[in-house]
Amino acid sequence: MRKLIAFNLLLIFALAHSQVHRFYYEMVYKPTKDSATTEKEMMVLDVGKDESLFMSYKQLDYDSTLTAGIKKAQEMGADVDAALMSKKPPIFSYRISKLKNGTLRYKDFIGMSEYYVYEEKPNLKWNISSEKEKIGVYNTQKATTEFGERKWTAWFTPEIPIQDGPYKFSGLPGLIVKIEDAGQNYIWTLEANKKLSQNIVTNKQNYLEFQMGEAKKITKDGFVKRLSEYRKNPMGQMSQWFDEKNPELMKRLKEQEKREKEKLAHYNNTVEI
Repeated sequence: MRKLIAFNLLLIFALAHSQVHRFYYEMVYKPTKDSATTEKEMMVLDVGKDESLFMSYKQLDYDSTLTAGIKKAQEMGADVDAALMSKKPPIFSYRISKLKNGTLRYKDFIGMSEYYVYEEKPNLKWNISSEKEKIGVYNTQKATTEFGERKWTAWFTPEIPIQDGPYKFSGLPGLIVKIEDAGQNYIWTLEANKKLSQNIVTNKQNYLEFQMGEAKKITKDGFVKRLSEYRKNPMGQMSQWFDEKNPELMKRLKEQEKREKEKLAHYNNTVEI
Protein backbone atom coordinates (compact mmCIF):
# COMPACT_ATOMS: atom_id res chain seq x y z
CA MET A 1 0.00 0.00 0.00
CA ARG A 2 2.84 2.41 0.84
CA LYS A 3 4.39 1.69 -2.58
CA LEU A 4 1.11 2.51 -4.31
CA ILE A 5 0.70 5.76 -2.39
CA ALA A 6 4.27 6.74 -3.22
CA PHE A 7 3.70 5.82 -6.87
CA ASN A 8 0.53 7.91 -7.06
CA LEU A 9 2.24 10.95 -5.56
CA LEU A 10 5.15 10.56 -7.99
CA LEU A 11 2.73 10.22 -10.90
CA ILE A 12 0.73 13.32 -9.98
CA PHE A 13 3.97 15.28 -9.57
CA ALA A 14 5.27 14.08 -12.93
CA LEU A 15 2.09 14.98 -14.82
CA ALA A 16 1.87 18.36 -13.15
CA HIS A 17 5.36 19.16 -14.40
CA SER A 18 4.67 18.11 -18.03
CA GLN A 19 6.65 14.90 -17.75
CA VAL A 20 5.47 11.65 -19.30
CA HIS A 21 4.61 8.38 -17.62
CA ARG A 22 4.75 5.24 -19.75
CA PHE A 23 2.52 2.23 -19.15
CA TYR A 24 3.35 -1.09 -20.82
CA TYR A 25 0.44 -3.26 -21.95
CA GLU A 26 0.81 -6.79 -23.24
CA MET A 27 -1.65 -7.34 -26.06
CA VAL A 28 -2.76 -10.93 -26.69
CA TYR A 29 -4.82 -11.18 -29.87
CA LYS A 30 -6.20 -13.49 -32.53
CA PRO A 31 -4.66 -12.37 -35.81
CA THR A 32 -7.20 -14.22 -37.95
CA LYS A 33 -10.97 -14.31 -37.50
CA ASP A 34 -12.11 -17.44 -35.62
CA SER A 35 -8.47 -18.36 -34.98
CA ALA A 36 -7.72 -20.86 -32.22
CA THR A 37 -4.19 -19.47 -31.79
CA THR A 38 -3.06 -16.12 -30.44
CA GLU A 39 -0.07 -13.83 -30.84
CA LYS A 40 1.42 -11.21 -28.54
CA GLU A 41 2.60 -7.62 -28.93
CA MET A 42 3.89 -5.16 -26.35
CA MET A 43 2.11 -1.80 -26.53
CA VAL A 44 2.85 1.45 -24.70
CA LEU A 45 0.64 4.24 -23.37
CA ASP A 46 2.52 7.49 -22.79
CA VAL A 47 0.52 9.85 -20.57
CA GLY A 48 1.39 13.52 -20.44
CA LYS A 49 -0.25 16.59 -18.97
CA ASP A 50 -2.52 17.42 -21.92
CA GLU A 51 -2.59 14.27 -24.04
CA SER A 52 -1.66 10.61 -24.22
CA LEU A 53 -0.17 8.46 -26.97
CA PHE A 54 -0.78 4.74 -27.55
CA MET A 55 1.25 2.63 -29.97
CA SER A 56 3.29 -0.53 -30.47
CA TYR A 57 6.66 -0.64 -28.73
CA LYS A 58 8.16 -2.28 -31.84
CA GLN A 59 6.93 0.64 -33.96
CA LEU A 60 8.45 3.08 -31.49
CA ASP A 61 11.82 1.30 -31.76
CA TYR A 62 11.51 0.99 -35.56
CA ASP A 63 10.87 4.72 -35.97
CA SER A 64 13.69 5.65 -33.62
CA THR A 65 16.18 3.48 -35.51
CA LEU A 66 15.18 4.71 -38.98
CA THR A 67 14.95 8.37 -37.99
CA ALA A 68 18.44 8.24 -36.47
CA GLY A 69 19.78 6.56 -39.61
CA ILE A 70 18.17 9.12 -41.93
CA LYS A 71 19.45 12.04 -39.85
CA LYS A 72 22.98 10.61 -39.86
CA ALA A 73 22.93 10.11 -43.63
CA GLN A 74 21.69 13.68 -44.18
CA GLU A 75 24.38 15.12 -41.91
CA MET A 76 27.07 13.18 -43.80
CA GLY A 77 25.60 13.94 -47.22
CA ALA A 78 25.31 10.23 -47.97
CA ASP A 79 22.58 7.83 -49.03
CA VAL A 80 20.57 6.11 -46.33
CA ASP A 81 21.84 2.61 -45.65
CA ALA A 82 19.87 0.19 -47.85
CA ALA A 83 19.81 -2.50 -45.17
CA LEU A 84 18.29 -0.01 -42.74
CA MET A 85 15.53 1.02 -45.14
CA SER A 86 14.74 -2.61 -45.97
CA LYS A 87 14.16 -3.41 -42.30
CA LYS A 88 10.80 -5.16 -41.94
CA PRO A 89 8.21 -2.81 -40.42
CA PRO A 90 6.08 -3.90 -37.43
CA ILE A 91 2.58 -5.30 -37.91
CA PHE A 92 0.93 -2.58 -35.83
CA SER A 93 1.88 0.86 -37.13
CA TYR A 94 -0.99 2.95 -35.77
CA ARG A 95 -0.62 5.82 -33.32
CA ILE A 96 -3.53 6.99 -31.19
CA SER A 97 -3.36 10.41 -29.53
CA LYS A 98 -6.06 11.22 -26.97
CA LEU A 99 -6.58 14.87 -26.06
CA LYS A 100 -8.10 16.27 -22.89
CA ASN A 101 -11.17 17.55 -24.76
CA GLY A 102 -12.13 14.00 -25.75
CA THR A 103 -10.86 14.21 -29.34
CA LEU A 104 -8.88 11.24 -30.57
CA ARG A 105 -6.41 11.32 -33.47
CA TYR A 106 -5.71 8.03 -35.22
CA LYS A 107 -2.68 7.82 -37.54
CA ASP A 108 -1.80 4.79 -39.63
CA PHE A 109 -0.28 3.52 -42.84
CA ILE A 110 -2.13 1.83 -45.66
CA GLY A 111 0.40 -0.24 -47.51
CA MET A 112 3.84 1.28 -47.92
CA SER A 113 3.19 4.75 -49.27
CA GLU A 114 -0.09 6.06 -47.86
CA TYR A 115 -0.21 7.69 -44.45
CA TYR A 116 -3.44 9.06 -42.98
CA VAL A 117 -4.86 10.71 -39.87
CA TYR A 118 -8.49 10.97 -38.81
CA GLU A 119 -10.22 12.39 -35.76
CA GLU A 120 -13.15 11.02 -33.78
CA LYS A 121 -14.81 11.25 -30.38
CA PRO A 122 -15.68 7.67 -29.35
CA ASN A 123 -18.00 8.86 -26.51
CA LEU A 124 -17.84 5.49 -24.76
CA LYS A 125 -20.79 4.70 -22.51
CA TRP A 126 -19.44 2.75 -19.54
CA ASN A 127 -21.52 0.67 -17.17
CA ILE A 128 -19.58 0.50 -13.91
CA SER A 129 -20.20 -2.58 -11.78
CA SER A 130 -19.68 -3.03 -8.04
CA GLU A 131 -17.64 -6.17 -8.83
CA LYS A 132 -13.99 -5.91 -7.82
CA GLU A 133 -10.89 -8.00 -8.50
CA LYS A 134 -7.17 -7.95 -7.67
CA ILE A 135 -5.08 -7.95 -10.84
CA GLY A 136 -1.38 -8.07 -10.09
CA VAL A 137 -0.74 -5.42 -7.44
CA TYR A 138 -3.79 -3.39 -8.41
CA ASN A 139 -7.24 -3.34 -6.81
CA THR A 140 -9.58 -3.04 -9.76
CA GLN A 141 -13.27 -2.56 -10.49
CA LYS A 142 -15.29 -3.90 -13.41
CA ALA A 143 -16.86 -1.83 -16.20
CA THR A 144 -18.41 -2.78 -19.53
CA THR A 145 -19.07 -1.02 -22.82
CA GLU A 146 -19.70 -1.62 -26.51
CA PHE A 147 -17.35 -0.28 -29.15
CA GLY A 148 -16.40 -1.24 -32.69
CA GLU A 149 -19.25 -3.77 -32.78
CA ARG A 150 -17.70 -5.71 -29.90
CA LYS A 151 -18.67 -6.00 -26.23
CA TRP A 152 -15.83 -5.12 -23.85
CA THR A 153 -15.10 -5.79 -20.18
CA ALA A 154 -12.57 -3.54 -18.47
CA TRP A 155 -10.98 -3.58 -15.03
CA PHE A 156 -9.80 -0.17 -13.86
CA THR A 157 -8.01 0.98 -10.73
CA PRO A 158 -8.96 4.20 -8.91
CA GLU A 159 -5.52 3.91 -7.26
CA ILE A 160 -4.01 5.44 -10.43
CA PRO A 161 -5.90 8.70 -11.09
CA ILE A 162 -5.70 8.60 -14.90
CA GLN A 163 -8.86 8.27 -16.98
CA ASP A 164 -7.12 6.44 -19.81
CA GLY A 165 -6.21 3.00 -21.09
CA PRO A 166 -5.07 1.02 -24.13
CA TYR A 167 -6.23 1.59 -27.70
CA LYS A 168 -9.15 4.08 -27.89
CA PHE A 169 -10.49 3.26 -24.43
CA SER A 170 -10.70 5.99 -21.78
CA GLY A 171 -13.16 7.80 -19.52
CA LEU A 172 -13.21 5.57 -16.44
CA PRO A 173 -12.39 6.96 -12.96
CA GLY A 174 -8.96 5.33 -12.96
CA LEU A 175 -6.43 3.71 -15.28
CA ILE A 176 -7.59 0.61 -17.16
CA VAL A 177 -5.48 -2.33 -15.96
CA LYS A 178 -7.08 -4.95 -18.20
CA ILE A 179 -9.64 -4.95 -21.00
CA GLU A 180 -10.90 -7.67 -23.33
CA ASP A 181 -13.76 -8.25 -25.75
CA ALA A 182 -16.37 -10.99 -25.24
CA GLY A 183 -14.72 -13.29 -27.78
CA GLN A 184 -11.21 -12.65 -26.39
CA ASN A 185 -10.03 -11.48 -29.79
CA TYR A 186 -8.07 -8.70 -28.07
CA ILE A 187 -6.83 -8.61 -24.47
CA TRP A 188 -4.67 -5.81 -23.08
CA THR A 189 -3.09 -6.23 -19.64
CA LEU A 190 -0.95 -3.69 -17.79
CA GLU A 191 2.50 -5.17 -17.15
CA ALA A 192 4.80 -2.34 -16.05
CA ASN A 193 5.31 1.43 -15.97
CA LYS A 194 8.07 4.03 -15.74
CA LYS A 195 8.65 7.78 -15.90
CA LEU A 196 10.22 9.21 -19.07
CA SER A 197 12.57 12.16 -19.31
CA GLN A 198 11.37 13.25 -22.79
CA ASN A 199 8.00 14.70 -23.73
CA ILE A 200 5.29 13.10 -25.85
CA VAL A 201 6.25 15.09 -28.97
CA THR A 202 9.47 13.05 -29.11
CA ASN A 203 7.46 9.89 -29.74
CA LYS A 204 4.69 11.32 -31.92
CA GLN A 205 6.75 11.67 -35.08
CA ASN A 206 7.56 8.54 -37.05
CA TYR A 207 10.22 8.13 -39.70
CA LEU A 208 7.78 8.72 -42.59
CA GLU A 209 6.75 12.08 -41.12
CA PHE A 210 10.41 12.91 -40.72
CA GLN A 211 10.91 12.24 -44.44
CA MET A 212 7.62 13.34 -45.99
CA GLY A 213 5.79 15.59 -43.55
CA GLU A 214 2.45 15.23 -41.80
CA ALA A 215 -0.13 12.54 -42.48
CA LYS A 216 -2.95 13.25 -44.94
CA LYS A 217 -6.24 14.16 -43.24
CA ILE A 218 -9.19 11.87 -43.94
CA THR A 219 -12.50 10.95 -42.31
CA LYS A 220 -12.76 7.68 -40.39
CA ASP A 221 -15.23 6.33 -42.96
CA GLY A 222 -12.83 7.36 -45.72
CA PHE A 223 -9.96 5.57 -44.03
CA VAL A 224 -11.99 2.38 -43.56
CA LYS A 225 -13.09 2.49 -47.22
CA ARG A 226 -9.54 3.02 -48.50
CA LEU A 227 -8.22 0.22 -46.28
CA SER A 228 -10.90 -2.13 -47.62
CA GLU A 229 -9.91 -1.23 -51.20
CA TYR A 230 -6.26 -1.88 -50.44
CA ARG A 231 -7.00 -5.25 -48.87
CA LYS A 232 -8.81 -6.31 -52.05
CA ASN A 233 -6.11 -5.03 -54.39
CA PRO A 234 -2.75 -4.21 -52.79
CA MET A 235 -1.11 -4.31 -56.22
CA GLY A 236 -3.04 -1.18 -57.19
CA GLN A 237 -0.77 0.88 -54.94
CA MET A 238 2.29 -0.57 -56.69
CA SER A 239 1.05 0.13 -60.23
CA GLN A 240 3.04 3.37 -60.36
CA TRP A 241 6.20 1.26 -60.50
CA PHE A 242 5.03 -1.10 -63.26
CA ASP A 243 7.42 -1.47 -66.17
CA GLU A 244 6.58 -4.30 -68.54
CA LYS A 245 9.97 -3.85 -70.19
CA ASN A 246 11.71 -4.66 -66.92
CA PRO A 247 10.96 -8.33 -66.15
CA GLU A 248 13.17 -8.36 -63.05
CA LEU A 249 11.24 -5.44 -61.54
CA MET A 250 7.90 -7.04 -62.41
CA LYS A 251 9.04 -10.28 -60.78
CA ARG A 252 9.92 -8.45 -57.55
CA LEU A 253 6.60 -6.62 -57.55
CA LYS A 254 4.71 -9.89 -57.99
CA GLU A 255 6.67 -11.44 -55.11
CA GLN A 256 5.92 -8.41 -52.96
CA GLU A 257 2.24 -8.61 -53.88
CA LYS A 258 2.18 -12.29 -52.86
CA ARG A 259 3.79 -11.52 -49.48
CA GLU A 260 1.40 -8.62 -48.87
CA LYS A 261 -1.68 -10.70 -49.69
CA GLU A 262 -0.49 -13.46 -47.36
CA LYS A 263 0.02 -10.92 -44.56
CA LEU A 264 -3.38 -9.33 -45.13
CA ALA A 265 -5.03 -12.77 -45.12
CA HIS A 266 -3.33 -13.68 -41.85
CA TYR A 267 -3.92 -10.36 -40.03
CA ASN A 268 -7.57 -9.87 -40.90
CA ASN A 269 -9.10 -9.66 -37.40
CA THR A 270 -9.20 -5.93 -36.68
CA VAL A 271 -10.06 -4.44 -33.28
CA GLU A 272 -13.10 -2.70 -34.74
CA ILE A 273 -15.24 -4.92 -36.95
